Amino acid sequence: MNKSKGYLYYLIWIIGALLLVYYGNRFVSMMEQNSDSVLKVSYSLIGNILYGLALGAYLSMLGGLPNRRSFQRPLFFFVFLPTLLLAIYPILSIYFKMPYGSLYIQLTAQEGYFFITALCGLTMMKSLFGSK
Repeated sequence: MNKSKGYLYYLIWIIGALLLVYYGNRFVSMMEQNSDSVLKVSYSLIGNILYGLALGAYLSMLGGLPNRRSFQRPLFFFVFLPTLLLAIYPILSIYFKMPYGSLYIQLTAQEGYFFITALCGLTMMKSLFGSK
């Protein structure tokens, strides 16, 4: 592989990351300003989930573009599924009585919820696709 292709890829990746962060923050603030809800779920929560998943999926491309399907069962079942459950826990708690609510609030205090959704997006891409 030509070294200039590697440098160009990382330059394009960092520009894309900056654009994603800029427009992602604008998207989240737009969703937070909307006080409506869809099926009892606030737009703010939906925006935070989508932004974290998109950023996590984009982070997975730091190692290269996904080029082939490569299902990795341990990563999928032991990292992705638990983080997916933690990401949708607030939505589930709207419809069902969920245990450990106070523990979940302590876990996701500050920016914990964002990192959980970003980890969910990252592990989703890494468990389903292989990189170049």
